[in-house]
Amino acid sequence: MVILAALTCAALALACGGGDEGAEGTLPSGGDSQRASELSGTDSLSVAIDLDTSLETTYYNVEGETTESIFNHIERNGPTDGKGKRGGGLTSVVWGYEWQGGADSGVCAISSMTIQADMVVTLPEHLAVGLLPLEIRDDWDAYAESVAVHEQTHVDIYDDGARTIRERMLAIGPVADCDQLEAEIEIVWSDAQALINDRQAVFHQQEFDRLAQQRQPLAAQIDANRAEINSLQVQIGGLDAEITELRADITALIVEISDVDQEIKAVNDSSEPQADKQAKLVVLIQQRNALQARHNEAVDEHNDALAQRELLVAGRDGLIDETNALVDEFNWTR
Repeated sequence: MVILAALTCAALALACGGGDEGAEGTLPSGGDSQRASELSGTDSLSVAIDLDTSLETTYYNVEGETTESIFNHIERNGPTDGKGKRGGGLTSVVWGYEWQGGADSGVCAISSMTIQADMVVTLPEHLAVGLLPLEIRDDWDAYAESVAVHEQTHVDIYDDGARTIRERMLAIGPVADCDQLEAEIEIVWSDAQALINDRQAVFHQQEFDRLAQQRQPLAAQIDANRAEINSLQVQIGGLDAEITELRADITALIVEISDVDQEIKAVNDSSEPQADKQAKLVVLIQQRNALQARHNEAVDEHNDALAQRELLVAGRDGLIDETNALVDEFNWTR
């Protein structure tokens, strides 16, 4: 008899989430007219179990010239698994098997079987990689390579799974009747598929843990930097208020000094007796000198505040640059 079964599975790269482990069970085909128990005349029951695997690699286009725009495009246009989850890469497989059984001497056994695994790997390909800024291109190349390595691991798990299925099918010996044989084949098939799905899930968890371990110190440093940036910004804001107040004071003092200068000129231009002029000028000049001292002190405070502000701004801007680089590194770690 000939029995067919098929199963479709898919596994996503961890770039945007875990993989879809596919439907459970098998979809056998073939009717009662093909029952192995109706075959007879075989002199011996030898087993020939073959693996028929194929691998196709396809690419989807990616656009963008910045980290943010590139991953926004991937999140909108990346491949999706059977559950609609979108990722940076995808490995899908269509499983199937076809077998023939033979009955002889009161027993039924597998005489031949072909196990099929048709895999398709979907990877990202940037449409204008040559136009990317050098640092972004290096990050892109590393990311694309990591997605390819990730998907190759899915392929390896499926390949290993196919070999495991073959070994377990070979281990099925002759049984009393072909109904029992068919049941044992289905059990081996479903158990092996579950094992493969479990291995894919374990791999995804390992990748999730590995990436989390890489991202955790980056996230901690980003948070610390942002807290320091906020603190510096508060200090800069305080200095801005102080500088604004000092500038108002300086302007007011300049006006007062100018008024005193006008009074001094008026006294000098007056026809009052010299002694009277001198007495008034002494008072006005003392007043002007006091105002000038206050002005000079305010100017010094203003300039000191400006210098302090420049240092804080330089520190803040340096932290912003450092944090942006950390954010880029964090975003490319996927």
